[in-house]
Amino acid sequence: MKYVSILLLLFLVCTIHAHAAPGGYIVEPYSAQPEPADTSGADGSETFWDQPLWIQVSWIISLLAAGLGAFKFGPFILGKVKVILQNKNRTALLTYIGNNPGCTLANLSKNTGINRGTAKYHLFLLIIERKIVRKKDGKMSYLFTNGGVHLEMKQVYGYIMNPAKRKILDIIISHPGITNKEIAEHLDLDRSTVYWHLRQFLEKNLVVSRWDGRNRHYFLLPEVEHILKKCQN
Repeated sequence: MKYVSILLLLFLVCTIHAHAAPGGYIVEPYSAQPEPADTSGADGSETFWDQPLWIQVSWIISLLAAGLGAFKFGPFILGKVKVILQNKNRTALLTYIGNNPGCTLANLSKNTGINRGTAKYHLFLLIIERKIVRKKDGKMSYLFTNGGVHLEMKQVYGYIMNPAKRKILDIIISHPGITNKEIAEHLDLDRSTVYWHLRQFLEKNLVVSRWDGRNRHYFLLPEVEHILKKCQN
């Protein structure tokens, strides 16, 4: 059917000829008329109500159809535009979390340029869709893409984002078997503060300790050590 229409169009173009009458006219620049212009007859102006009835009816029907179409499909189109914009923000957040596992809401808002309220909304949807998971540690919440590293090991990424915890983990990886006292001296921290962090590491199964009768020595689990070394490269 498509090709038949094209052939018919070509046939009409080839068989219909335009004929120009002899003679012509001269086009000259406009010049002001010394007398008032005649706006009657063919030069007169007509209102809408002076038009033939079929033109009036056609125009009104077209206007009603356009209004009905805008009413019916307008929300759908606006909704599609809104979804596209929302997906753009959601994709940006998901990409950032994938590249920076263990990041926080503050990190997201600062580095993606998306305000905290909007980021919270999209994070809520991403959690419902199970595209990301949230790991809480006290008042802090760390964000990760779903899958990949076991959830318990994802805690390491969260601690890497925490400067104090990261320093302690780095000390342990560079000095296996280090004691609480030695960590406090290396980092110039109070021993109770260091112990508080070490106790969290022990509870999360990120480190193990060995007692020699006088001191407790700390070691990283192989999985944690692997993640730290990967993040250092």
